[in-house]
Amino acid sequence: MDFNDFVDTPRKQLMLAGSVFFLLIFPIYFAVMPTLIGDGLVSGGSSGISAEWEVSFTETPISLTESVNLGDGDSHDSFFDLETESNIGYVMLEISCNDNDDPAFNDEGSVTSDISQITGEFEDLSDSGSCGNSPVVTMIWYPTTNYTGGNLTLTGTENEIRQLWASNGDGVGTWAATLTAEINAAPVLGGIVDNDEDYDIVWTAMTYELVLTPVVEVEA
Repeated sequence: MDFNDFVDTPRKQLMLAGSVFFLLIFPIYFAVMPTLIGDGLVSGGSSGISAEWEVSFTETPISLTESVNLGDGDSHDSFFDLETESNIGYVMLEISCNDNDDPAFNDEGSVTSDISQITGEFEDLSDSGSCGNSPVVTMIWYPTTNYTGGNLTLTGTENEIRQLWASNGDGVGTWAATLTAEINAAPVLGGIVDNDEDYDIVWTAMTYELVLTPVVEVEA
């Protein structure tokens, strides 16, 4: 039996052509499909594959620290210029002092923020506290709603989750606050022991990159 015996009729010719086609297409199919599935899981998109994801955050803080000495009624304006292309989880302002010269009469500080130069919708805050309870004042704003930085597991497409955990440019600009000192001194003969206070001001912006890892269940 030679090759002509396999192609001497139209039916045999069609069967041979079909066999050659499947011999060629099957290896290509099995080589390409895992790549397509993998790309679908990784790059999903709102119309892509919905899957379960491990969500984590790679954090990088941006901070500014300054110290000031203020007398009773004195004020200091603090500015924090924040420019970043990364997502911003939160912006926090902490003000502390250590009134150790007359412990019975703690100095105080009051703070009022100014967010008029910030991108996004935020509220101005005001607060006050005693140097005996450090930090005196802590203020925090969330460009990314409900941001904690903790790992979690979510179900959806990659784009859906990335849109959920993003600051979308909010929080960029110049953060500002005004600190006003209140000095409480013990009355003593011959003068006042305490007439000023040292305050430490710390601004911190926690930026982050979102890390998504598809959850793969391994059968026992």
